[in-house]
Amino acid sequence: MSRFGLLLCTPYAIFIIACVGIVSLGAGDDASQLAFLQLPIAGQLVVVQALGLGRALEFLSWPDAYGLFVTPLFVLLYAAGALCERGLARRRGLAPVRSGV
Repeated sequence: MSRFGLLLCTPYAIFIIACVGIVSLGAGDDASQLAFLQLPIAGQLVVVQALGLGRALEFLSWPDAYGLFVTPLFVLLYAAGALCERGLARRRGLAPVRSGV
């Protein structure tokens, strides 16, 4: 398990839980609830729209959209954290460079 990978995933998971929690409590009108549902996947939605695949999203329910967009992002965040942690571990394992010897 990569601690740094989990550290990168945790704030995103908290943000998703907060946004879905606000919607579940029924706070605000329908437009604000829609905005809170879109916030956690807004970056992914922009990329999909830029690729011209916006019409495909019309048929997705919110749980399906979260599964489609959030899962790969968690995998990428965890992998980035694991790679950084591995790089730091390798760097710590190297002997210090001696100059003038």
